[in-house]
Amino acid sequence: MTLSCFERALALASDDNMADVWYNIGQIAIGIGDLGLAYQSFKIAVAIDNNHYDSFNNIGVLELRKGNLEQARASFQIPQRSAPYMFEPFFNGALLAQKMGHFEESFNLIVKALKAYPEHTDSQEVLKQLVHQLTLL
Repeated sequence: MTLSCFERALALASDDNMADVWYNIGQIAIGIGDLGLAYQSFKIAVAIDNNHYDSFNNIGVLELRKGNLEQARASFQIPQRSAPYMFEPFFNGALLAQKMGHFEESFNLIVKALKAYPEHTDSQEVLKQLVHQLTLL
């Protein structure tokens, strides 16, 4: 059922919303556990629209899952530079920097995430952790 819906969506999509269709295919692929299809779908979305920042963020998350830290960081940095209204790339970048031991970078990124979405409780918790870690240094 879902596959036929997406086949129809791809057939009917205009150039303006084709990237969104591929993004949605990627989201469904994550939901069913097909991370390879998800990765390819997000890559197609950014090939169609190099301003599809949600796809760049999701590529970063998938790269992080594969252990490709520098590729993940680069994928998060694209929307960080061009879409400061999004909190996810800053939050994900902060988690990555924290994991790598770059606490000051992580702090700066989590502050930007909270600027975009002050009520995000996970970001608030990461900020508390970072303040604690930075006071120990």
